Amino acid sequence: MIATILPSSTTFHAVDYNERKVSEGVAELLEMKGFDLIDQNYTPEELKQAFIDYTYQYNDRIQKPQFHLAISCRGNEYTHEQLLEIAHKYLDEMGYGDPNQPVLIYAHHDTDNNHLHIVTSRVAPDGHKIDHNQERIRSQEVINRIMGENQEQRASDAVKKALDYRFSTVNQFKSILESSGYECYEKDDSLCIKRDGHVIDTLPMATVQSHLQSFEPDEKRRRQLRAILKKYRDMTADKDELRTLMKEKFGIDLVFHGSKDKPYGYTIIDHQTKTVFKGGNVWKLCELLQFQSKEERLHRMDEFIDAMLEDNPDLTTHELNRMLRRQFGTHISKGRIAYGDEFIDLQDYQVETLRANDRKAWQQEHPLEQHPTVHHHNKEPKPERSNNPRLRKPTITKEGSRDQNREWEVGYNTRYNDIDDEQQLKR
Repeated sequence: MIATILPSSTTFHAVDYNERKVSEGVAELLEMKGFDLIDQNYTPEELKQAFIDYTYQYNDRIQKPQFHLAISCRGNEYTHEQLLEIAHKYLDEMGYGDPNQPVLIYAHHDTDNNHLHIVTSRVAPDGHKIDHNQERIRSQEVINRIMGENQEQRASDAVKKALDYRFSTVNQFKSILESSGYECYEKDDSLCIKRDGHVIDTLPMATVQSHLQSFEPDEKRRRQLRAILKKYRDMTADKDELRTLMKEKFGIDLVFHGSKDKPYGYTIIDHQTKTVFKGGNVWKLCELLQFQSKEERLHRMDEFIDAMLEDNPDLTTHELNRMLRRQFGTHISKGRIAYGDEFIDLQDYQVETLRANDRKAWQQEHPLEQHPTVHHHNKEPKPERSNNPRLRKPTITKEGSRDQNREWEVGYNTRYNDIDDEQQLKR
C-alpha cells in the first residue's frame, strides 16, 4: 500500500485533473463531503471555486492550500470500497478528518492497480493550517500503521533475501537493497538501512564482507543480458523507461550510480539467477545511453514496414506483427502501431496493402465461404488527435482498458504469447 502526496496548488488544479478523468470514463467520484451548497450538476470550475472560497474565508495566508493525495494498492488486492475505508482512517490521522472539511475522493480505473485520488484543503474548518511538517514521512507511517505493516520486519526480510545473491563488492550488496527501495550507508562498522527518512535496520559490515564472492559471471548469461539491453534500448526513450521495462518484462533491475542526468556507472541485478553484474562488464555505459529520439524510432519503424512489404508484397498483418513484435516490441491494430501510450497512424497505402493482403489470405483459407461483410452502423468515435498528424491518443473504455493491452488484436485472433520468442532470453 502506497500513499503519494502530489504537488500543491493555489488554484486546486487537481480538481480539473480528476474531473477530466471522469469525463474520459476512467474515473468516478466516490465521495463529496463538505460541499452542501454545490448543486448536483456542478462543474469543475464551481468545485475549484468552492475550495478557494472555503480556504480564504478561514485563512488567507496559505499560498498553496491544495492537498492532493493518491492511495494505491498492488493490482486488485483491495477494492475501491476498501480503499475508501483506508482513506477515511488516513485523513483522520493526518488531521483532515473534521466532518466539515471539504473533501473529494475519486476512484481511478486507468491502470492495473486500484487507486484513489483525494483532494482537500490544507486549512481546517476552525481556520488553522493543518500540520505539514515532515508530512511525507508521517504519511507513510500512517499507512503502515493502518495496514499493520512492520517496517523493521520487512527490512530484515529484504536483508536476508539480498544475502542469498552472488555479489563481489559491498556496493553491489547495497544496490540489491536499493532496488527494493532502501537507502544504505556505512557508519562505523555497520551498514545502516534507511527508508522513509528513518534508519530501520543495521547490519554488521563483517556479515556483508563474509558473503562477498569472487566469481566469473556466466558468459552465456552475460551475452543474453547484453542482447536484451541492446534490443530494448532501441525501443525506449531514456534510461528511466528502459529501467522500468527491464524490471517489468525480465525481472532485471538497473541501478545507476551518480547524478540523475550524468550517471558514471550502473549495476545489473539479475533476480532470476540471483547474480549482480557490474554493468560495464555487460555493456559500456556510454553505449547503453545512446537512446534514439522518438522521431528516429518512428522513422525506423516506417522504413521497416516498407522494406517488409517490398520483400513480400503479400505480407499479412499477422505476419508483420510477428516481425514488429520481435524487432520493436510493438504491433499493428486497426491501421495503427501501438507506441507507448499513443497510436501511430500507418500511411494510407500501408493500410490499404495490408487490408487487401489480409482479405486475400482469408479467402484462400476459406475458399467455399464468402468474405464476411462488415457493417458500420455503429461506428466508434475517432480518438482525439494530437498536434502530430500521425499520432493519436489511445481509445479508453469506461473500464479503463487501452487498445494495446488487448491480447486478441494480433492478426487472426493470435495471442501475443503465441508469437513472442523472447522467453528464450529469460533462460
